[in-house]
Amino acid sequence: MNRKILLTVVALAALLLATPYIGTVYATQPTAVSGSFDYTFEVTGMREADGNVFLYAAEDEVWIGDFEGTSQAVFRVGMFRSGFWNVWLRSTFTGTVLGKSGTLVIQLVGKKAGGEDWYGQWVILEGTGELADLRGRGTWWGPGAGPVSPNIEYMGQVHFD
Repeated sequence: MNRKILLTVVALAALLLATPYIGTVYATQPTAVSGSFDYTFEVTGMREADGNVFLYAAEDEVWIGDFEGTSQAVFRVGMFRSGFWNVWLRSTFTGTVLGKSGTLVIQLVGKKAGGEDWYGQWVILEGTGELADLRGRGTWWGPGAGPVSPNIEYMGQVHFD
């Protein structure tokens, strides 16, 4: 067989194999979600380095809104001498989202400077039960702990694969 014809046949076969067939199942359309969560925490460790403080803690959370349930989290806050703070938090949520129940692992990262409120992003890492195929991400913000209620607001989009 001629080399040009062979390359053409191979290219067409690759194109046909790469094209999805009519029965392909796609993820559901994204749905907007919003709500808030309150928390209490207990410090589990702390260290200092060059005038910066790193705080480690465990947290209990109560979620309301489109995420309805409770969670336990571990987190780390870096408080830098410049006045900038950052946070990394991994939360294990148990409850319902859009009427479906199960558990989720949610990663939150955020920051604040000076007297500003916290703000950041969240993403769903994994789930179980009816939430096993839930994917989503969004933003969060709020005052955090202190004399003001620790209420944190969230919003974003989720979809089921």
